[in-house]
Amino acid sequence: MLTAREREIADLASTGRTSNEIAKVLFLSVRTVDRHLGRVYRKLGVSNRTSLNHAMLNNGAPDAP
Repeated sequence: MLTAREREIADLASTGRTSNEIAKVLFLSVRTVDRHLGRVYRKLGVSNRTSLNHAMLNNGAPDAP
């Protein structure tokens, strides 16, 4: 399951925003955004933003309890 922050970043990334854009919106470093995306990719079994977008649209990503 994705944490709230991972879900937030995954949602933004799946709309085509870059790590830099996401970092600016969320007041995070690009490195932090990329770390979160790496965890999202592992949890959802995807390897890139195109696959992430597909996974988010088709299956949604479960939120953490």
